[in-house]
Amino acid sequence: MAFYGCYFSFDGIPCTEYGLMMYDFGTASDSSNNLSVSTEIIEDRIARRYTPLHYGTISNKPLEFTMTFGADTNAIDKGVYLDRWDMDAIANWLTAHNKYKWLEITQPDMEMFRYKCFITELKHTDVGNIPWGFTCKVICDSPFAYQYPEIFKYTISGSTEIDILNKSSYRGYYKPQLTLNFSKGGTFSIKNVTDNNRTMQLTGLPTSVSVVHIDNENEIITCETIANPYQYFNFNFLRLCRGVNHLVISGNGSIEIVCEFPINIGG
Repeated sequence: MAFYGCYFSFDGIPCTEYGLMMYDFGTASDSSNNLSVSTEIIEDRIARRYTPLHYGTISNKPLEFTMTFGADTNAIDKGVYLDRWDMDAIANWLTAHNKYKWLEITQPDMEMFRYKCFITELKHTDVGNIPWGFTCKVICDSPFAYQYPEIFKYTISGSTEIDILNKSSYRGYYKPQLTLNFSKGGTFSIKNVTDNNRTMQLTGLPTSVSVVHIDNENEIITCETIANPYQYFNFNFLRLCRGVNHLVISGNGSIEIVCEFPINIGG
């Protein structure tokens, strides 16, 4: 998709802090964008077979696109331009990072989405020998943008049944972040009926345990009061199928499920 918004923010800092806005250099023209994630087919073709030995596909090529921006037109009208100090500050803001940062586009149909990315190949563009604009390459961590965190909170006393809609564009499973709050330790389980009754369970937790954090994507469990929470876990990390997931949650306490669904909107 082409951006028509005027402003953006990166690493939580709006471009207006640097007197910038988004640009569209050149003449208007029709544009086309992919409606699906790029897929690499993994297979071998050998003699005496008219069909391949097919092993599957890979669909994790990161999304890349070019972004163009520059001095706010109101500043240009006043004869203000970007000097070397300004350009150095902008370069440090956008490129001096060693981990992915959030890029947000101020645009009505982008209010629910943001990109996790690096910004590279930052170049300035001169107009009449005066630096007014920049172009850069945005390299995302995946083929997708992400919805802002959607948080589901429930109080559990005995057994509770809930439905969660997995809005992800990814055809595989989505694995959310969990925070479990216990009243007196014990047992806590989540059965995903939609996923063939796959059950995530913590059993026999000490009464000293009050909060457990579970990163299902990276399979990490943390707890401040016990060194090894894995000894109480059945190693079935929670995963959500695409569409509606019917969950049966059992235990005593509360649960918080945080989802940032990956969505294919292009760039």
